[in-house]
This record gives sequence, C-alpha cells and structure tokens, in this order.
Amino acid sequence: MIGQQVAHRSDVKKLTIAAVLTLVSISHLGSVPVPDKPSGLLETNTLFTIYGRGFGRAPILGRLGSYSNMGQMAAGTGTWIKQIKAANGGKGVVVGIHLIYALAVPCTGKGACLEYLDQLEDDLVARYIKPAADRGWTVILDTQLGQSDPVAQVQRMMDRGYLKYDNVHVALDPEFHVVRGHSDPGIPIGTVTAAQINAVQDMLSGYVGAQKLKTRKILIVHQFGDPAVHDGVPFMIQDKSTLRDFANVELVIDADGLGSPEEKVRKYNLMTDRKTYPFLQFSGIKVFFPNRWEHAGHFDKPPMTVDQVFGLAPVPGGARMATKPGMLTIA
Repeated sequence: MIGQQVAHRSDVKKLTIAAVLTLVSISHLGSVPVPDKPSGLLETNTLFTIYGRGFGRAPILGRLGSYSNMGQMAAGTGTWIKQIKAANGGKGVVVGIHLIYALAVPCTGKGACLEYLDQLEDDLVARYIKPAADRGWTVILDTQLGQSDPVAQVQRMMDRGYLKYDNVHVALDPEFHVVRGHSDPGIPIGTVTAAQINAVQDMLSGYVGAQKLKTRKILIVHQFGDPAVHDGVPFMIQDKSTLRDFANVELVIDADGLGSPEEKVRKYNLMTDRKTYPFLQFSGIKVFFPNRWEHAGHFDKPPMTVDQVFGLAPVPGGARMATKPGMLTIA
C-alpha cells in the first residue's frame, strides 16, 4: 500500500511538472512577437485622389496637371478634405496622387500603344512616391492598358520597384484596352475579364506577403458599362459576378464616366449594388470638373457636390447615393 502511494505521488509530481512546463511553454510562445497582418487603408479612411498625367503635365487630362508640386496640391486639397470629413461618416481622409502612369496613344507598329510616365520623367520615386509617403499620401499608378494586359502592366510596376512602397497602389482603366480587330485605344470602348482582375489581385496579394508590406494593396478598376446598367455601353468587366476577394488586396469598383448628377448616381447605385455583387467591399466615384484647357465639354454638367457624393443630399429628381464611396477622385 505504501509503495502504491509513493508511486501515485510520483506520478502526480510528474504530471504537475509537465503541466508547469506546458504553461511556461505557452507563456513563452505568447511572448514571441507575431507579425501583424497588413492593414487596410479603406477600412477606416476615404481615399481622395487628384487625377492626371503628373505635376505640370497635360492639365487637359486632369486637375493634377494644374499643380506644379506637392505644396500647391496640398494647398488645393485642404477645403476638400474638410468637406469630406464632414460627410463620410467619421472616417479619416487620405490624399492620393492619381497618376496616369501608362497613357494610351494611337497604335503604331507592334508596341503596346502606351506611353509610360517613367519614359518622360527620370525618377518617379523621388518626385512622387517618397515625398507623398512623407506627407502620408498615396500614389496611384493608373494604366490605360492599350494593347497590353492587366497582368503584364502590374508586372512592369513590380519590376521597376514601385510596388514595394506601402503607399503605392494600382488602377486599371478598361476603357482604353484595345479591342481585338481594332487599332486604336478606346474605339470601341474596351473591356477586361474578371479572370484578369482576379489574376492581378492574386499577384498583388502574394507580393504584399512576400515583401512583408504593412499595407494591403488597393486595386481600382474604372467602369461605366455594366450588365446591371445595360445602356448599350460594353460591359467593361466581363463575368463581373466571378470576381473574388483576396486577403491582401482592397478591390475598388470605381464609377467612372461623364454625366449629369442624376445619371452618375443611377449608374453608381447599379454598378456597386451589394445584392447584385455581394463580393464588393469598396466602391468609388470619379467627378469631372471643367478646366480652362479643355474646350470639348468633357466634364460633368454640373459636377456633384461632396454632400451629394456621400449621400447627404439628393441630386435633382431626389435620388441619393445608396452607399458612401470609399474613394472620391476628381479630374
């Protein structure tokens, strides 16, 4: 009996020691830093971007060209930021330099029908990316695709090292994707497939992980032709319902295109409807303003106000934005 008690006590002692060691081990594991997951900018902020070819370049293509430098742009965005903060439901506001990085041009020969901004300026990192990061701003590299494809365009950005910066994101513009059998971008209006967008998202998501970046990449896809709208404009995202979400990417469907406030709200609400497109997490809208370099009337008539953009005020006819956009771009 005594021997059995001693053996029992010995077993209890062993179990107690094992339990203590297990607790120590668990405690030790808990003290080891676990890498943070990349954060999402659009989860807590509205992205406000100024669109164009670059500082001092082709202001006819967008408001960004009317600014000479960061300081001028900062001075020109202050009132906008205050208005957006008052209307966006309590989120922060992050400013973005929305560069037409790959500009579609008439096709000649076998090229991609694209003129890249880094063919015209020596160092985009020094002029835009790092100074923007110092201000807490983002830089959007927008490609108009031409005769290229989305994967090749994003790979080019990666190869040049732009996407290794946490503040640099990507936009695709299907409008100027050359249609097979035609020679010029935008005639007719181009399209991309959901499979191409998913492939780009997969690339970006993997890149964020491999580079151990702190911020998810934003992928913006411009659109004004959609099955839900069905107004004769080509469906700019083919098989849109098969788009997927990726862990390290924030996908934004951006309601692009010119129009009256009534038409823009109607299209935005249809193209970004969560019942029709339940995968959709983030939406955006682009507003076109008159500028003194543009004489063909390519602007919204009239441009929407900030309160209209964020659904606080109706447009003529009484319609309102059904959801607050996660991104507002002005051109």
